[in-house]
Amino acid sequence: RALAAAALVFLACGCAQGRPGSVGAAGPTSAGPTASAARIAVLADQYLAIAIPANHRLDTEVDGFTDHERDDLAAAESDLQAEAGTERSFDLRLTKIGFPPEIAGIARTLVLANQSRIALTDREARSASIAELRSFNSQHRAADDAVEVQVRLIRRALGLPPPSDS
Repeated sequence: RALAAAALVFLACGCAQGRPGSVGAAGPTSAGPTASAARIAVLADQYLAIAIPANHRLDTEVDGFTDHERDDLAAAESDLQAEAGTERSFDLRLTKIGFPPEIAGIARTLVLANQSRIALTDREARSASIAELRSFNSQHRAADDAVEVQVRLIRRALGLPPPSDS
């Protein structure tokens, strides 16, 4: 489950590094000519405004799950339900950002990857036993990896540094 925590950190914690002061030649290449550097900077700020608080909530929820997954099924399931709720809220807010088409496609793919992870988390939260709950670990890691790929892409497109591993 430590990998799940790392994945959630990828969702936003790299944002704690903040956004570079300007988006120049090293900035987003996928945004193309349709989005100015100033517009990308505004979009990056909007992304960070939702990603940072979502990451803090997810961090707490994953920590709770990690504490409970071995000996308290009801608490672990509650933690998973909280994770899924935070992820749904992040997705909803992300879809409301007015990205240009080049970045909107990445955002849609991120939401789809996260929705797959949410569906898995929902199934995991209905486990009938600790053993069944823990049987989802490798699937959850794979779902986390799929989300991480998209987070890296959207951060690059927004001129943000890659997520930190801490």
